[in-house]
Amino acid sequence: MDDVLVRFPPGFHWGAALSAHQAEGGNRGNDWWRFERRPGAIRDGTTSGDACRHWERFDADFARARGYGHTMHRLSLEWSRIEPDRGRRDAAAVAHYHEVLASLRRHGLIPLVTLHHFTNPLWIADAGGWESRATLERFDEHVRFCAREYGGEVDWWCTVNEPEVAAFRAYSEGTWPPGCRDDARALGVLANLLEAHGRAYRILHDEDRADADGDGRAAVVGFAKHLPQLVPDRPWFVPDLVRARVEDRVFNAAVLEAPVTGRIALSIPGAGRVERRPPGLAGSLDYLGLNHYTRWRVRALSRLPRVAGRGAPRNDLGWEVWPEGLADAARRAARTGAPVLVTEHGLADAADARRPRALVEALLALGRAVAEGTPVLGYLHWSLMDNFEWAEGYAGRFGLEHVDFADPERPRTPRRSA
Repeated sequence: MDDVLVRFPPGFHWGAALSAHQAEGGNRGNDWWRFERRPGAIRDGTTSGDACRHWERFDADFARARGYGHTMHRLSLEWSRIEPDRGRRDAAAVAHYHEVLASLRRHGLIPLVTLHHFTNPLWIADAGGWESRATLERFDEHVRFCAREYGGEVDWWCTVNEPEVAAFRAYSEGTWPPGCRDDARALGVLANLLEAHGRAYRILHDEDRADADGDGRAAVVGFAKHLPQLVPDRPWFVPDLVRARVEDRVFNAAVLEAPVTGRIALSIPGAGRVERRPPGLAGSLDYLGLNHYTRWRVRALSRLPRVAGRGAPRNDLGWEVWPEGLADAARRAARTGAPVLVTEHGLADAADARRPRALVEALLALGRAVAEGTPVLGYLHWSLMDNFEWAEGYAGRFGLEHVDFADPERPRTPRRSA
């Protein structure tokens, strides 16, 4: 076995991730809570409801994470709890997140805090959401508040999660709130989210001056990029090849380039083009968060434009299980010049039948990439426990721990993969 073993460098971060809306329960003040009540909006007909009851059970959850050997944990602060109405901060919610951060530190887990993980307060959504330029100003205010309030407890910040997914699921595919199908609007939203990242990066470095970890850095800031491989299903068929290249350009390449060069250049045939150079975006990565799950084979002139490979193993949601893809994605992410932190990786597998082997294979490949010189800072698994998986509801079980959602107490049971 010695020829296949790999070692990760000292200081490599290990852990898992959750987001507030998916795990806490009771987040009634955001656009997702309202969207879930639309008939047919959620695959299995569920709503987030009490979710995992992580709002009450966070301390025990973090204790178990530490017991698995984790050293870092990714979480999000729910904007709609902290600021339920414009300009009004909820003192109890603000205090709660101080307790959460203190619990992480007590259990020896470095917090990585995400400031926007898909959900918007209703007052933001009702004023135009991320289509509105005013939302950038409101997000600036939220970021500044969080930096000043929590900077003494947090050094690692993730500004926005998967801006490309937020834009295209909500405004192109129409499967997320507000449920639009307009590629031109999707491009505008993606551009605003990228600009918001650059602005948040500068605010966090200006406002968070406290070095919580004692490593000489008060703020380490990046964003999380969903980086699937988009390849032609039939490489010999020119329409598949062209469509794969167009999709990869707008979904992957342009998003990776923006925080490096400062240039936002987004286009889709027939939907126009968005191009701008907002101040503060260039050089706005202390690390790049990498979210990776699968590769998609792109088909032109098809009812299903993205498919899994024929005969390929699949997870419970029908996505191809392709462990070596994580290392390939890390190599591509590192071409930005920023070190890479795997902020999400995993597979929906309720039976835990494929996950253990797939994780070992993915980490072996990632370790080899690190040995070759790819700068990877750590690996955070999605997710610590089963939770509400957006439009998939509770159909996608990604957790290292099984959660019994039929039981009001939401008991957790570690899977083999934990």
